[in-house]
Amino acid sequence: MSPIIVATDLSPESDLAVSRACALARGLNAPLIVMHTVDDQLPLLARDAVCEEAKQLMQDQLGRCPQGTGSGAALIVEPGRVAESILRKVSEENAQLLVMGKHHQRSPELFVGTTLERVSRLSSAPVLMVATDGRKYASALLALDFSTCASEALRCAARLVAGGKLTALHLCNPPLGKRMAGHAAQQAYIDEQREMLEYLLKDELETLELIGTTAPQIDLLVATGEVREQLEQAITRLAPGFVALGSHSRSGISEALLGSLAQAWLRDPPCDVLIAR
Repeated sequence: MSPIIVATDLSPESDLAVSRACALARGLNAPLIVMHTVDDQLPLLARDAVCEEAKQLMQDQLGRCPQGTGSGAALIVEPGRVAESILRKVSEENAQLLVMGKHHQRSPELFVGTTLERVSRLSSAPVLMVATDGRKYASALLALDFSTCASEALRCAARLVAGGKLTALHLCNPPLGKRMAGHAAQQAYIDEQREMLEYLLKDELETLELIGTTAPQIDLLVATGEVREQLEQAITRLAPGFVALGSHSRSGISEALLGSLAQAWLRDPPCDVLIAR
């Protein structure tokens, strides 16, 4: 089975990410890799000493995970630039999930944004940014459209909630022609979108069955209005364990999210955030 990778900077804040990764790896019966990157500009002897110290700190971090969930994890410490090292390891290991903590926002790289933002844009695996404690994910909120990325986000979210509740929110704003035609035309457009989404969800549930993933309890919400407002209202109302979205979108939802809103959430998240390509 493909592993889960968690990237740690060994700070106390990264304990949340490591703890969550350990719990998910145990729940999904997946191998776990804990990785840390050190400065490749250090002299060789100093680098070796830093690597050994980092491995000990990683062991200590795993030891703080509840109920021994950190046992059996593979430890990787390698020199390089943080974002490049993480992206390379995710690709080499064909990871099913990359877990990171909000602490990575503190490692800015000139011209390309923070490590977390850069990795979330380029990772070949879904990226889970952890900002809350390690309570089991019982529910999630999914920003749903008709893109393949949204479908991947749904499948990954289903694995993480493991039979829990998944609320799929679709932002449906009728085009200008429908709005000018009056309320009946707008409602007909929204009803058509809902019907298409119900077919999509049915197909996705069948796909989950084929790949052996327990199907979540799915509620479909179709709303109109501004993206950020509707999503933040849903987060406040539903208190999901995490919000899931695709990194590309046909409807504009994810473009907005991965623009200014995504950057705001990655720096000050309302809950854990899952981004899938």
